[in-house]
Amino acid sequence: MDAPFKKETFRFYFSFNDPYSFLITPAVLGLAKDYRVDIEYLPLTQYDSAGLFSPDAAQAAYWREDIARFAKKAGRTLNFMDAPQDSSGVCRAKWLADEKMVGVKLINLVFAMRWVNGKDISSATDAAAGLAFLELDGAALADAFSGAAYQLAQDKAEDMADADGVIGVPFFVFRGQKFYGADRIEALEGTLKNDPNLIIHHDAAYSVIKPEELAARLAEGKPALVLDVRIPKDFGAGHIPGANCLPAKIVHRNLERLEREWTIIVVDDGGVDANETAFMLSSRGYRNVSVLSGGIRAWKGPLEKGLDTWHDKLKGK
Repeated sequence: MDAPFKKETFRFYFSFNDPYSFLITPAVLGLAKDYRVDIEYLPLTQYDSAGLFSPDAAQAAYWREDIARFAKKAGRTLNFMDAPQDSSGVCRAKWLADEKMVGVKLINLVFAMRWVNGKDISSATDAAAGLAFLELDGAALADAFSGAAYQLAQDKAEDMADADGVIGVPFFVFRGQKFYGADRIEALEGTLKNDPNLIIHHDAAYSVIKPEELAARLAEGKPALVLDVRIPKDFGAGHIPGANCLPAKIVHRNLERLEREWTIIVVDDGGVDANETAFMLSSRGYRNVSVLSGGIRAWKGPLEKGLDTWHDKLKGK
C-alpha cells in the first residue's frame, strides 16, 4: 500500500544547553506515540547562552529557580553547571546519527551527558565516550564533531529557525502555528486533539466477516458499505453488487468521504490490502470495520462486472 499511515510533521527546536528542552523531550516523544505525527528534531546553537545562562544576573537567577520547580515536577534532578557549553559539535553529530537512524538516541544521550552526568559536551573525548553505545564510526563521528562534514545541515537548521520565527527554545511549529516554552506543549497537544485524523486509537480493532454472513446481511438490507480496495481493473472483472471501488493506496486520501459511524466491510483479493486498510481505518476511529474472510475469491454470491454499473456512495460525490 502507498503510505496508508501518512503522518504530518511538527518541528521541535531545542538547545542541548537548555534544561527545559531536556525535561520535555520524553513528552515530545510521547506525542508521536499518541498522534499521527512525525517529529523533526532541530538542534540549535544560537540559544545556548539564553535563559539559564543569560548575562543578566536577575534573569539567570529566575530561570534557575523556575527550572528547579519544573524539574521537581518532572521528578528529575539536574546537574547545573555555571556556563553554557559549545554544542556545535554534538549538533553536527546529530545529523550523522540521523543518517544511521539513531538521531533520537543521540539526543537523549547528549542531554543525559549534559544535565545528568555533568559531562562536557563540547569535548570530543567526552562526547565519543558518551556516544559509544551508538556504535558510530569513530572517524566519521570525529569528522562530524570537529569538521565541516555536517555544518551545512546545521546551518540549514539555524536558518529554518529564523524563517519560522523562533524566539527561544523549546519551540514548536505545526501547521504554521507556533508554540514557545516548555509549558506550551499542552497547547500543541490540544491542537493535535482537535483533528480526529491525527489521533491514534491504541485499542484499534476490526473484525472478520464470513462470505455467508455478508451475503445474509446484504439480503436483509442492513446498511453497510462494501469497500472494495482492489484496483479498478480487478474490480471491473467482478465485484459484489453495490460495492464501492476505492483502491487501497488512496483510501487514506479519502477519509473525509467516510463516516465513522458507517458499517464498513473491506474486500480485496484475499491478500493483505484489506487487513492493512481495516487496521488503518480502525486506528483512526472507525469502529464498525470488518474484513471479508478470504476476499473476493471466497465470495459465492452474485457478481457484477464492468465499471459502468456501480455508483460511488462515498460523501462528496
